[in-house]
Amino acid sequence: MTVRELWSRRLPGIEIDVGLAYEFLMTLIVSNEQKGFDYEVGSEWFDAVRDKAGPDLLADINRFQLEDNHIWIHLLGLAYESEPPRDVPALIAHIETIEPLELRLHLIGYYRRSFRRLTPLDVILQAAEGDPEAQRQYIKTSTNEHGHWQDVLHHLFSLDPEETKTRVLDILQRWYERVFRDYEPQLIPILQRDAEAKQAMKQTMSLERLIETATNGLEYVPEPNLRKVLLIPSYVMRPWNELSDYQDIKIFCYPVADESVSEDPHTPPVRLVRLYKALADERRLRILKMLMTRSYSLQEIADEFGVAKTTMHHHLGILRAAGLVRAQSNDKVYSLRPNMLSEVSELLDTYLKGKS
Repeated sequence: MTVRELWSRRLPGIEIDVGLAYEFLMTLIVSNEQKGFDYEVGSEWFDAVRDKAGPDLLADINRFQLEDNHIWIHLLGLAYESEPPRDVPALIAHIETIEPLELRLHLIGYYRRSFRRLTPLDVILQAAEGDPEAQRQYIKTSTNEHGHWQDVLHHLFSLDPEETKTRVLDILQRWYERVFRDYEPQLIPILQRDAEAKQAMKQTMSLERLIETATNGLEYVPEPNLRKVLLIPSYVMRPWNELSDYQDIKIFCYPVADESVSEDPHTPPVRLVRLYKALADERRLRILKMLMTRSYSLQEIADEFGVAKTTMHHHLGILRAAGLVRAQSNDKVYSLRPNMLSEVSELLDTYLKGKS
């Protein structure tokens, strides 16, 4: 057996799953983002969602999550475990059946591989069970890419597990009734179309190529002891990705492709608009020219332009969302996707010459 064959046996399986419970959690994540973060749902969607939710529900959500609305991504594992078709009622029913301590374990990241690398598993468990010293150790060692995680952990540990479960179920039920249920009819066909398209690609693409295509340029390197990669299409997250993990499953919540969204043929394709917006900036053009030579880390590019990493990350995110650059899944090393550059003029030509 060749080395290549041995390696292929070690590759995780890949599953593409559609469930409104996933999208439901994504709406909770993005609902508190600033309107300027360039989600393609647009500012009108943010206004409508907040109006539907009402100030009382928004206040309750903020009191629970503090400044870290990404806490809801920790419930993706529970959504995956819920009964098919993994809709919101199934997610809520599943949460109702689990013990309060189990819900706390999910919320504090016990089942996330990335958290277990930083803190021993028994320490996280003891912290969830209420041991003060274990809680102090976990708060000190646990981190994520968002700046308020330690505050959230301290807050969660201050709540009784029963109270936590009651508050989570109350927020989820009210968010579903007031906000999400109205959007379900338009979301279902979009998510299903995209999942079907990715299933077809799965038959002809490698794991790495499928992930790069679905995520618009995330470069994935298979990880050891990983059983499965789960791809979940999302409409509200467009054009961004949300990455997570659950036990031995890597999760990519990726933006549905433009062709999965029904549009007026007279309207320019979103992908075309996104490409030209990405190119209509001198700094981003200079970044592309820089990447023509080799791959660079985020820090190297930021240093070259004399800006903060957060500023450069924003520009690189726009270029990656447009499909012009690829990034390693940790968003630290970037390279050019030269084959995508040739599609810019082709897309414009196709739109201009299309049927009127």
